[in-house]
Amino acid sequence: MYLWNPSSDEFKIIPPNPIEYIPDSMDPKFEYHGFGYDCATGDYKVIRELILFPSFLAEDNFDYEEWDIAGSWEIYSLRSNSWRKLKYDISINSRCEIHDKFYLEGMCHWLGNWQESYDKFRKTYMVSFDLSNEEWFITPLPPIDKPLEIYDNFNINSVESRLFLFNGSISLISNYYETTTFSISILAEIGKKETWTKLITLGPLPYFSRPIGIGNMSNILFRTIDGKLAWLDLRTHLVEKLDVNAHRLICQLIVYKENLFPTKGINS
Repeated sequence: MYLWNPSSDEFKIIPPNPIEYIPDSMDPKFEYHGFGYDCATGDYKVIRELILFPSFLAEDNFDYEEWDIAGSWEIYSLRSNSWRKLKYDISINSRCEIHDKFYLEGMCHWLGNWQESYDKFRKTYMVSFDLSNEEWFITPLPPIDKPLEIYDNFNINSVESRLFLFNGSISLISNYYETTTFSISILAEIGKKETWTKLITLGPLPYFSRPIGIGNMSNILFRTIDGKLAWLDLRTHLVEKLDVNAHRLICQLIVYKENLFPTKGINS
């Protein structure tokens, strides 16, 4: 992995962390969840989760209780150019989507799932991490409104929620597949249950399949049903189709603030 500054075109290779001994019966996997600026120390940091999976070499009598399958959390400091372990007290599994992760005002945010048991519905929460104080915050998502036209046969699993930044605020876009409508809510305060305010409901929009990102001018970038990209202007409701293919699932819009900080990295 490396850090890249698009403003200066510099990049720095992040060194691997010499993790503790892991048996051959376990395979490590790293999930990166945040990169941002620690204003208290003037340092840039990366946080990631180390997850351990049983490998194909695991024996039938392997003692899984001896190992923490959930793994651990680590944080990287650009100033010290090193990793260290993080203290954590959350049991929410992070989602793998790259879209639901961003940095805002000293904190990294992403979506995670938690399920009490296999026979109960999986709940989604917003997880936030303060880079300066190294504190964790959990924010429940707003309740899902059941569309009246399919109220009796409503399937909550058909709703996809995504995190975005909207005019400098944390927003949540819920995509109702069955009705092709999209609901946008704005977060007022991190860590509180009733802290979301519904801003607008769009649709039905049968031409769009899922949102990709939100631009600086209150316009939303969507993937269309034919595998293209299109802008939707929230003020005028006009649609601008782009001749850009987006057939693959990995498609992301990134809005960044220009910064010429030196990465002191290795360029090639």
